[in-house]
Amino acid sequence: MIHVKRYFAILAVGLMVACNSEQSSETVFTVDSNGEPFHALPVYTDLPQDLLDVAGNICLQSNTDQIVSGQIEEVSDAQYRLWWLASSNDGEPVRYSLVADAECGSESFNWHRITDESIQLRLGQQALIQYEHPVYNPDEVEMTKKPFHHLFDPAGGDLITKGPGGLYSHHRGIFFGYNHVYINDEQIDIWHARDGERSEHLDIIREITGPVTGGHLVTIGWKDHDGNVFLDENREIRIFSVTDNVVIVDFKSTLQAIDTPVILDGDRQHAGVQFRAAQYVAENADQTRFIRPEYLEHLDQDNEISGDEMMDLPWNAMYFNVEGESYTVAYISHPSNPENAEMSERLYGRFGEFFRYELDEGESLTVNYRFVITRGELAGEEIDRFSHFYTNPPVVELQ
Repeated sequence: MIHVKRYFAILAVGLMVACNSEQSSETVFTVDSNGEPFHALPVYTDLPQDLLDVAGNICLQSNTDQIVSGQIEEVSDAQYRLWWLASSNDGEPVRYSLVADAECGSESFNWHRITDESIQLRLGQQALIQYEHPVYNPDEVEMTKKPFHHLFDPAGGDLITKGPGGLYSHHRGIFFGYNHVYINDEQIDIWHARDGERSEHLDIIREITGPVTGGHLVTIGWKDHDGNVFLDENREIRIFSVTDNVVIVDFKSTLQAIDTPVILDGDRQHAGVQFRAAQYVAENADQTRFIRPEYLEHLDQDNEISGDEMMDLPWNAMYFNVEGESYTVAYISHPSNPENAEMSERLYGRFGEFFRYELDEGESLTVNYRFVITRGELAGEEIDRFSHFYTNPPVVELQ
């Protein structure tokens, strides 16, 4: 059976709960994966503020005596969201007790300003992701025409993505754009951005820091040839360190048409949310191959594949080498994303999916992707598991 996106069920992570005066002093959660084993999987639940009105560090202790860090985010004035990394080696439901003001021994994610136009997220002292947000300069278009996110080796801190320059300078890190955007009778190219049109950073709305997850929410303006914003993009990046060699990066973007209908169009090579590896990969493309879902295993991993077989993939992955170290980047598409998505592969280090979409005035589109970055090779079976838990997360319940 072909496991394309429409065959995945969408289950909610996080169960809204209520608290009353008879609530037990011990706060216990059950994480149930329906019999599927999992390790260091991001989970969360939303809770009333008074239930998490605690001081100091937040830790959770499992019924298997594992102690992990918790992280609280404020959702509203009366509601918090509690994050942690849960594990169940046998797939049985696991119980976690909330422990306040304890020591969990975890390093924290923190943002560090590198330059006025570059900010880096670190876990402790190790860089994991870097947001490049140049101020547009018509005299330096190639250097300033789009924001993007660099990725680093999850174990060593070296860059594994490309910035401006190199083969196809407009490719850089994790980036988002369309080469054929239509507003009224005007065609705009946000992908190449050569004639004044561009995507431009506007603001950092919120930064996420703590021992479980780090990231931020930024606003990016998609601008026409005259510099007028026609699409507002709210982009949220969230990262989790699963093991010493593996990180998860969740990419969520909402595009909203401001005052005119917008048509997003192009082709699989020049549009969509894309990943571009370091320039070294382009110079050593013979060391690159693609890892695909089992139903596509008959396709040559050493070749770039296009066509009808590469439609609506639940995931794709690229294995490559940078300066003697090997990496796998898995690209997982959430089933809520639009259908008829065409996957693009390039052995020089770029891949990602594209779909066409039309927005009426004031209408919005939200896309969700998960990147799994691994030092070394990640087998297809393991990527299947990451994909499964992204689209079918465990259910978290307050006991």
